[in-house]
Amino acid sequence: MLQKTKLICIPYAGGNSYSFRDLQPFLGRHMDIVTLELPGRGKRIADPLLSDMHAMADDLYQQLLPHIRSPYLVYGHSMGAVLGNLLIHRLKKEGKALPLHFFVTGCAAPVFNDQRRQLHLLPDDQLIAELKNMGGMPDALLADLDMMEFFLPVIREDMRAVEGYQYQSLGRYSTGITAITGAAEEIAPNQVAGWAEETDKEIRILRYPGNHFFILHQFQKIAMLIREAALTPQHS
Repeated sequence: MLQKTKLICIPYAGGNSYSFRDLQPFLGRHMDIVTLELPGRGKRIADPLLSDMHAMADDLYQQLLPHIRSPYLVYGHSMGAVLGNLLIHRLKKEGKALPLHFFVTGCAAPVFNDQRRQLHLLPDDQLIAELKNMGGMPDALLADLDMMEFFLPVIREDMRAVEGYQYQSLGRYSTGITAITGAAEEIAPNQVAGWAEETDKEIRILRYPGNHFFILHQFQKIAMLIREAALTPQHS
């Protein structure tokens, strides 16, 4: 019987444990998906929000530990990719088993974090317009003022955390990286190539059609890459 591989998913700003549920059907029965949950949303709605990336990474690290006793991969989108990078560096520092592969989508390399736009400072109406352009939330939800009154503080605090993150090099880990961006995203090729600063293994760079939330239309392709990496860890 094949041992199941785990895919550890780390949500984007405003995301929760359900953010990657549409990826699960494409992963096959030999892979389990585990989406980590930051405080202040989903099942942890009563917990206070965090606005510091290191505090977020510490919180996620404790959630991650029970899941790394068997082979696993890590996948982070946008803010989740920056957090995933911090987690893997922490795992290396603590002498823990590293993931077979690290998938990042919709995210410039952390070394370029100081070039991020400061979206968390925008007034509500402008922030909602930016969210609409990114494509991650249905128009009906964006137009629902009561719902946005709940979601905006979570998204804003997450954005405050990632946009205020000061990058420091933590060396390199021995996990290969696949970095995928949307063709309509404002992420320059050199900003994607910068992910090579984090690993001493191979880095693969791909570009799919779409905006920042291209992943919602590309989960089948992404799942295929994840399955391949799970089956051939020696090449990851």
